[in-house]
Amino acid sequence: MNSVIIVSPDKSVIKSSFSKAAGLYDRYADHHRIIAKRLIDFAPPDDTAVSILEIGCGTGILTKKLLERFPDSFVTALDISPDMVHRCSSKLRCSRQVSFLVADAEKYCGNGDRYDLVVSSCSLQWFHDRRRFTDSIYAMLPDGGSCLMAIPVRGMLRELEESCFFGARKVMRQLDLDTEEEWTNRFENSGMNIRLSTVENVACAYSHPIEVLKSIRGIGACIEQGTAFLKPGDLKKMMEYYREHFRIDSCGEVSSTYRILYILARKS
Repeated sequence: MNSVIIVSPDKSVIKSSFSKAAGLYDRYADHHRIIAKRLIDFAPPDDTAVSILEIGCGTGILTKKLLERFPDSFVTALDISPDMVHRCSSKLRCSRQVSFLVADAEKYCGNGDRYDLVVSSCSLQWFHDRRRFTDSIYAMLPDGGSCLMAIPVRGMLRELEESCFFGARKVMRQLDLDTEEEWTNRFENSGMNIRLSTVENVACAYSHPIEVLKSIRGIGACIEQGTAFLKPGDLKKMMEYYREHFRIDSCGEVSSTYRILYILARKS
């Protein structure tokens, strides 16, 4: 399958899409809960961090785990969507160890603030200048500071990508993600020491392929390619291909695979 040249989504579109999904996010975010738990598993048990920046806090799934893992730390939870930040703050309003910030992380991370630990789960794929961003992370960290990232990489939702291409003869531009090598090289080239880099698949089951699409839309990640991207006939063909090739049991459930790169990097 040929890749295509990607024009990064407009930040205002990203902000609007995730804001609209804030109320439904937790209902469809089972895979994000799995990814957040796994990300925290990679934090070294002896690590301490007085100040933590979380990029793309969403509704607070990872934020809560950070507060549990680092009980003596202060967390700044940042998201581009004010509705997501509101949901996050509503969940954690009793905590005095977290502050909430509505901002574009790419702009915020260049402002000179410093953090002992910078963390993000499934948000970096939305950034425009990714090389500059990793340089900004390096500049934000003190010597000995770390970043801990979970990043969707190429091969994410491969079942949906393949079904769209071979069933409907359409290319889903959003799924032409960067590779794990591209991301690892960015962190290394910024000057950080990669302590851990591993790719894992998070497999989820859905009752029908349409539920896969609903889950993507439900968390705000369905940045549209155009109103006529899939006509009803194309959608039907895609669903048929999906059910035929990715059914996992006799009841008709289908698989959906989230391919995630976990990176722990330190500024020496």
